[in-house]
Amino acid sequence: MKYLLALFLVVGLFSGCNKKNEETKWGVFNEPVEIQPLPTTAGVQEIKVSWDRDIGDAGEQGYAILRPAVVYDAVFVSNRRGRVQRIGLESGQQEWLSELDSNTFSGVGAGEGLAVVALDNGAVIALDAASGEQRWVTKLNRQISAVPTVGAGRVIVRTADGALMGLDTVSGEVIWKVQRTVPGFSVHGDSSPLISGDAVVTGLPNGKLMANSVVNGRDFWETDLSFGGGTNELERLSDIDSQPVVLGSTLFAATYQGDVVSLDLPSSSIAWRQEISTRLPLAIGGDQLYMTDTDGGIFALRSDSGEKLWHQSGLQGRGISNPVALGNRIVIGDADGNLHLLDSGDGALLQTIEVAKGAIVSLVASSNGLIALSSKGDVVSIVIDQG
Repeated sequence: MKYLLALFLVVGLFSGCNKKNEETKWGVFNEPVEIQPLPTTAGVQEIKVSWDRDIGDAGEQGYAILRPAVVYDAVFVSNRRGRVQRIGLESGQQEWLSELDSNTFSGVGAGEGLAVVALDNGAVIALDAASGEQRWVTKLNRQISAVPTVGAGRVIVRTADGALMGLDTVSGEVIWKVQRTVPGFSVHGDSSPLISGDAVVTGLPNGKLMANSVVNGRDFWETDLSFGGGTNELERLSDIDSQPVVLGSTLFAATYQGDVVSLDLPSSSIAWRQEISTRLPLAIGGDQLYMTDTDGGIFALRSDSGEKLWHQSGLQGRGISNPVALGNRIVIGDADGNLHLLDSGDGALLQTIEVAKGAIVSLVASSNGLIALSSKGDVVSIVIDQG
């Protein structure tokens, strides 16, 4: 069954070339295991919907990497058809709408007064975060492969042919470019770069992690996270598809068909590794690290040692999303528009509630809870009310 999933990914998501040959339905993201009945919940009613908006197709009719950005007391979000919106975080009301002239492939990256998206035609567009007016457009004529990252005077962009670029936030000019070789087969889900201090850290489709100067692109270090074997190209896939996360000077990153790894950011020395395959973003809460594996299991690890604290397997096969940690709760979405609330202490399922139509494709923490985006374009603001 694992090989069947890999075959689906090759047909729909793998990128050895720089174009999308066919549109991908969200169903292929379902884990290659039989769906089991949901565990009995604790019967709590803590998940509350503050507001929801329909922004239109957010990826159901074609593969895209769409993720809301929560900053400036607002939610910035794009649908598949190039409609970028700013929505008030508290009110749920649209504050501006910008309609672009091409389908949106990835977005939104926000910061330094900008909301940045990448289009199918290879253009990167920066909008004014306050007004929605276009600040600049840079035509790279390359397929963008990740949500842009904004910070330290740069918009960091990845392309499907292995380039990492630093664009000036004021003008959009390409200031620096780093080029890496792309494997013949790779999971088309490139992670967004992470800016931490003066470094930008990027996971590569060959299982390597690299750090560069965010200002000029100078190489700081590059290290292997995965040493996968296997008898064929599918078995040897070891992409880093989730954005690294940082806690102090410690960096956490994960690979598909590989490991979750903790390493020292300044030196790149590895502190521990744990064999868990994932392609979705990790979450940090307190002294614990949370992740969803490629079978749909949910794990909690000690962040300082990598020790497994618990494993919740009751959501396997449901096409679950990335986790979000909120206090002593963990929230997970699934392919049917449900949110699942777990106890962070032992992984017990506390509540399941349907909040959207279509698959939950992204969860992002906010100042008062979280924002969920579904493949059908539902944007939902959630708070956790523990009474």
